[in-house]
Amino acid sequence: MTPAPASRLPRRSRRSGITLIEIVVACTLLAVSLTALTGVTTKLAQRVRTAAYTEQRAATFYQEVNRVESMMYDSLGTYLVSDSVKSGNVWYVWSYTVADSTSATGISKYKLVTLTVTPRVTGMTAQTGKIRRARPPVANALNYP
Repeated sequence: MTPAPASRLPRRSRRSGITLIEIVVACTLLAVSLTALTGVTTKLAQRVRTAAYTEQRAATFYQEVNRVESMMYDSLGTYLVSDSVKSGNVWYVWSYTVADSTSATGISKYKLVTLTVTPRVTGMTAQTGKIRRARPPVANALNYP
């Protein structure tokens, strides 16, 4: 078999750039990728914001728990009132319910304080907890008669 003469071989054209269809396909792929990435970023930002609200709600709750535990026993019903604080862009409102309790024997009396912290933002739930406060002993090791 003899090789074909050079004049019969098809000429290959040299490409010196990209075609319009390649540009359209590349732009379409880029647009689809960026749209998906925007959706993921939006979900991530929403989760971070919710975590920040939850963290601040818990911090406000424990701050109020510490306040209740440090108050005098007899003043719990008097000074525990609803109040609020603004942290970041959100208001957190707390409220108390104080109830007297006595055991079945009538010996150990304590106050049951129910604390509720509610963030004033849509989609967030309130955090509620109960604190038992007993009357302190009349004499202790640090109070010698």
